[in-house]
This record gives sequence, structure tokens and C-alpha cells, in this order.
Amino acid sequence: MGAASVDKQARTHSYDFAGPFGAAAISIVAPAVSFLLYFGCNEHGCPPTHLSWPQYVDKVVPTWDEFFNLEVLGYLVAYILALVLLNVTIPVRDRLGVRLKTGERLVYNLNAFETFMPMMGALAFGTYKNGWEWGLWTWIWDHYLHLLTAANVVAFLLACAVYAASFRPSKPLLAAGGNSGNHIYDWFIGRELNPRIGNLDIKLFCELHPGMMGWAILNLAFAAHQYQTIGRITDSMILVNIFQFWYIFDALYNEPAVLTTMDITSDGFGFMLSFGDIVWVPFTYSLQARYLAMYPIDLGILGVSGVLLVKGIGYSIFRGANSQKNAFRTNPDDPALRHLKYIETSSGSKLLISGWWGVSRHINYLGDWIMGWSWCLPTGFETWVTYFYVGYFAVLLINRERRDDGHCRVKYGSDWDRYTSIVKSRIVPGIY
Repeated sequence: MGAASVDKQARTHSYDFAGPFGAAAISIVAPAVSFLLYFGCNEHGCPPTHLSWPQYVDKVVPTWDEFFNLEVLGYLVAYILALVLLNVTIPVRDRLGVRLKTGERLVYNLNAFETFMPMMGALAFGTYKNGWEWGLWTWIWDHYLHLLTAANVVAFLLACAVYAASFRPSKPLLAAGGNSGNHIYDWFIGRELNPRIGNLDIKLFCELHPGMMGWAILNLAFAAHQYQTIGRITDSMILVNIFQFWYIFDALYNEPAVLTTMDITSDGFGFMLSFGDIVWVPFTYSLQARYLAMYPIDLGILGVSGVLLVKGIGYSIFRGANSQKNAFRTNPDDPALRHLKYIETSSGSKLLISGWWGVSRHINYLGDWIMGWSWCLPTGFETWVTYFYVGYFAVLLINRERRDDGHCRVKYGSDWDRYTSIVKSRIVPGIY
């Protein structure tokens, strides 16, 4: 079948996430959790179990003005639009994406790293000139709830706009899993595969720009609040900031690797990714730093050493596996990859069965999860709330692996059975 005869708007015949009901439930529960983490972990306790219900309502439950602020919404939109402007005007690294079913390979202007570092430089200079008492950091802390609400509004409206645009007369290429005909499900999953406005690829932009960079900014604001409160920044806060900054730095520096991930190659852009990128990543992933801003902890040399060991193990697995996969997908004939073994499918694809990817089918997920523990351990063991991330992340990774397995069984057929008979472990070698 030639590229010209490919059905760009083929129907989706199976559901993920338990179908429309599951998509609707997640669309309600996920935003609710983003707020519950704020209402359940604050200056009055984490969780504030010592408060009676009337006290909780009086001290924690916000008024409408404390919950939503139109001016803050405007600032958040301005921040995102400024990043959009930089994204389309900084021509740094043009890369081709994977080949689509139409035969086309989209061109991506990769400049997240080149945007992020000058931004961090400007924030560092502002802090140097004004100290940790700089008004920007105080403003972010004071308007955290306003920012969270604004981010939820933006994510919802963006998902609606992209979904509506997917019905335009030009008939764009739709995601294989996002054209079921059910509005709620398709809005959640993402109907259009690669929504774009001119040179702006909305999905890639949201993946790495507003949320990932906003996460780093929030963490710094929380460190500043701790300094303003106790006159210093604890070793636990420093570790969390460094670890998570490095995760962000690494993702942005290795932006080309994102082009081969399932988010970019297979998933449409709907509320699932819009909310995940703009709300979930910056506001829930920064929970540990926000906790330490309110409840400082000193780890000492032994505590720091233990956390560093966990981090090092996780990062070596995560980056080693992802770099190997990206290098193989980019150029499987590279002499540096000659030692790797693979099987070739009837469709011409090559599946690695040695190296990192011979250990388990998603060994990178294991490294990512271990790194998550190093983010939570600096918060100590006084509360379970700050360990929310590792529990949620385990569920997310298992779900993602199951979805990927289902897609691959359809794509590769009997070749996938042959592959899984060789690489038996899904994520954790010998266990799962």
C-alpha cells in the first residue's frame, strides 16, 4: 500500500484505560489529586490530621479568591507564550522524527536545552542580585495555589482546542488509539497524532517546555522559602533540587531521544498529555521540595551517602538503556553497536535482545523508578505523603508497559511472541 493510499483517519477498535468510563474517571481524579496533595500537605500538617474538621475548613480550605486569580492565570499564559516564542525563533537543532505510516518524517526544531539554560542563568543572576529573598520566589510561594488552579485551566482548555482542531477539513493524521468516535475518550487520549501551528509542534513543546522548566522553577522557589524561614538551605533540600534539576537537565539536553518515545510516536495529544505535562509534572513532582520548605530535614553524611547511592544506581540504568535504544533506532549499523544482538521482524523492524534491552523489555522504567526513590528518601519517614510519587509511578510504569505490550502484539504478531520468549522480564529482571 502506497503512502498516498494510507487512511490517515482510521478508526480505533480497542480501548485503553478501561474505555470512556476510565478516561472520564481519570480526567476527574487526576486534577483532584493535584489539589489534594496541596490540601493534604501544607503548613498545618502533612497530612494535617491534628486539626478537627471545623479547624481544617477555617485554616486550609480556601476562599474563591485564594483558589483562583485571573491575574495569575494571565501570568502563566504569558510564561507559556514566551516559551512558544522562543521555541519557534531559536533555530538550533533540526531533527527528523520517526517515519509515520504515511511515509512522512516530521522536522522538529529542538531547542529546549538552549531555552532552559539562559532561563536558569537569568534566575541565578536575579537571585545573586537580590538574594533568596527575591520577590519572584516569594510571589511563587504565595501564589502556589493560584498557579496550580491556572495550570489546570490551561491544560483543560488546550486539550479542548486541540481536539476541536482535529476535525478541521484538511483531515490531519490521527493517532491510532484516539479515533474511537467517543468524544470523551478521544479528547482524553488525543485524537490528532501531531497537532501543529506552523513550526510549533504542540505535543513536543508541552512535553519539555512549560512543565519541565516550571518544575525546576518551583523547586528553586521552595528552596528560597526554606532559606527565608530558617536562614539556610538544608542538605536534603539541596539533594532534591540537584537530583530533580539533573533529571530535567538530562531530559532537555537529550531532547532528540524524546522523538522515539511512545508519547511522540504513538499517542495523540489530548487531556492525558496536556494535563500530565502542564499540571502533573511540575506540581506533583515538586512535592518533596515543597514539603522540605515547610519541614526542614538534615540528613548528615551517612544519609546523604545512602541517597546518592540509590540515585547513582537508578540513573546509570535509566540513561544507559535510553541512550542505547536511541542510538540503535537512529543508526542500527553503527560500528559501536556491533556487539548488540537483535531479531528482525517481518515488517523490517529490529528488536534488541541483548545489552540493556536483553535484561528486560523496559529496563529503563526500572532505572526511572529507582531514581524516584532517591527523590523521596531525603524527606525522611515522618509522613507517607511525600512517597506518593514512587507509588503512583509504579502504577504508571506498569500501565505504560501493558499498553506498549498490547500495541506491539498487534504490530509485530508472532514476531512479538518470539521476542518475549527471549526477553522474558517486563520491567524488573526475574520478578516482573
